[in-house]
Amino acid sequence: MKRQIGLLRRCLLGMATAGMLFAFCSCLSADGSDAKDLVETLDGIGELRTFTWAVHQCMILDILSERGPFTIFAPNEEAFLNLPVESIGMLFSPDDRDALEGLLACHVAPDVVLCSSVIHESCTTALSDEVLTLVRKDGAVYVRGARIVKPDIRCKNGVIHIIDQVILNND
Repeated sequence: MKRQIGLLRRCLLGMATAGMLFAFCSCLSADGSDAKDLVETLDGIGELRTFTWAVHQCMILDILSERGPFTIFAPNEEAFLNLPVESIGMLFSPDDRDALEGLLACHVAPDVVLCSSVIHESCTTALSDEVLTLVRKDGAVYVRGARIVKPDIRCKNGVIHIIDQVILNND
């Protein structure tokens, strides 16, 4: 099991490195008029390969492709690499998609929250019913302790923020 987790971590690190070589989704316009939907946009962001893979494995894929608006707080590759070994094993077990569905539900809110509109603090509720508080501190915006490293990626049915940590539910 440790060997498999080590291999998974090396694969994730490789994907993160490869993702840095890709240009950042040039398909987005400032006003979102030519924007793709959330899933199409996730597919084009190399530093979100693990999160995007998870979305494609779960039922949330159809929801994010068709409806909206949604706000996605998408952990980058490094965020997944920093998860405890036990969490990686549980989340990526092919026998238990419930854990992965629960994780994704902590990262999606059924409304639009723009970092550019957070002056001091703002709140939203994730699909998992977790309260997600956004706080502006020292020029950066944080959500549940995760720093938003790339904010306000607008899509035709919502917005994506790239974060540096995986948000785990309070259970």
